[in-house]
Amino acid sequence: MADDPQNTPDNDPEVKPEGAPGTATGSERQREAGKGAEGDQADAVKTAETARAAAEKRASEAEQEAARLRRSNAATRGTDLDALRAEVRAEFTEALVRAELRAAAAGKLRDPADALALLDVASLAGSGGDIDAAAVAAAVDQLVKDKPYLAVADQNGPAPMWGDVGAGQRETAEPEPATPLDRLRRAYTA
Repeated sequence: MADDPQNTPDNDPEVKPEGAPGTATGSERQREAGKGAEGDQADAVKTAETARAAAEKRASEAEQEAARLRRSNAATRGTDLDALRAEVRAEFTEALVRAELRAAAAGKLRDPADALALLDVASLAGSGGDIDAAAVAAAVDQLVKDKPYLAVADQNGPAPMWGDVGAGQRETAEPEPATPLDRLRRAYTA
């Protein structure tokens, strides 16, 4: 009821409990009314100063944390460098072993990548990062012995037999009949 004099914005039918946010007691209203424009500016300045002090405090704490992290990183940097060197050395050694393994398997296996997949690359590397070429060759030979179907077909031996599938040109034992009547006679006599 918009026309109801009881329901105006000043006379809100909802009663808010005293001390709730957004409500002011009578003495607070009198103080606010007495402040005027100067009181509002003073509150705004005080709020801005409080926010600025909190922001400066957070900034100084962040700078202190950054300095602490820099000191911490500087202390551990020496050991990290040694760990990085060891990691790079291990990766380089593994790459060399893989290359040596592919080279050794090139003439013995149909697909040299099978040697990489089926052999333990880490066991073929020496402790100091050296590669034992004899151990690599022995590992490839053992792989060929264990799985002969991976080996390259022997060039001097017989070709693999796939069986007769009945295709291609053939030699016949008898010459082809000259007339169709001869063809029928051969079919019924056989």
